[in-house]
Amino acid sequence: MSTTTPPPLLPPTPARTPAARRRMPVWAWILIALVVLVVGVILSPVFALVSFAVVITGIVALARGGRTWLRFRSRTAAAWVTAAAAMMLLVTGSISGAILSRSPDADAVAFAAASPSPTAEATERSIPTATPTPTPTPTPTESPATLVRVVDGDTIETSAGTVRLIGIDTPEQGAWGYAEGTAELTQFLSAGALTLVAVPGRDDVDQYGRLLRYVRVNGHDAGLHLIDTGWAVARYDGRDGYGQHPQQAEYVSLDAAREMPAEPAPEPAPVAPAPPQPAEPAPAPAQPAPAAPTNDPQFGTCREANAAGYGDYQAGVDPEYNWYRDRDGDGWVCER
Repeated sequence: MSTTTPPPLLPPTPARTPAARRRMPVWAWILIALVVLVVGVILSPVFALVSFAVVITGIVALARGGRTWLRFRSRTAAAWVTAAAAMMLLVTGSISGAILSRSPDADAVAFAAASPSPTAEATERSIPTATPTPTPTPTPTESPATLVRVVDGDTIETSAGTVRLIGIDTPEQGAWGYAEGTAELTQFLSAGALTLVAVPGRDDVDQYGRLLRYVRVNGHDAGLHLIDTGWAVARYDGRDGYGQHPQQAEYVSLDAAREMPAEPAPEPAPVAPAPPQPAEPAPAPAQPAPAAPTNDPQFGTCREANAAGYGDYQAGVDPEYNWYRDRDGDGWVCER
């Protein structure tokens, strides 16, 4: 009798449980959404076209109840995809419309408004922008002073200090008009007592520490006199950032009617005298012809007598006739 050995008892195999899916964290979904949003804004025209195509495909699938190139699994999926595409089309279409609605003319106008005009820049550069050091202005008063010396046409030294005349400018040293303007101011100030007048609303001194004053002699203004004679121009006033002064209108009006005297043409350089030419020597006196000897020494021939200065002997007159031969018989021998 055979016996069958039963198989060994094994522990039951545990049932496999499906692995749990790992869920993406919330920050990852937010990051993906932001990236999709940025890409959607940049490529909004392209997304608008794609969304439009998906919407049309979804509508066709829902209407026909069949599949399209998107291979929808069900009508529910087609409806959801169509709705999402419609929403995407609405968003991207709005962004594309906003981008395409910007007019080049508007950009050009905005650029022109933001860009400074060359003419405006040139005008701004041509106007001096000096900003004198602000100092308190004293109460306008007239104070007598004693002249020490005239520095130039618009600056003097007085017992009150160095004074710069307000509202004028004269030529600087080395330029035409410097000596003339200085001499004109010196002559004007020598006519009487000197009075300095402070100006309200202007600085008391300039950046060099000079007093800013009107200068008057016997009630006459030195600046106005220099402009009237043409040796000064109206400057350093309200037109170029130094503040208006009470006599500015009068200075400017007179300056427009006067011009600086023209610089005289330089005198021609003196011409050096030409060196004296040596006198031509007096011609030598003509040598007198040697006097012929008074007596013919009786040469051998007439040729020799003629060579020695003798000749022209006539028969019956000159005894030398008989010494020589009269070849032609004309009564003359040794004719020269």
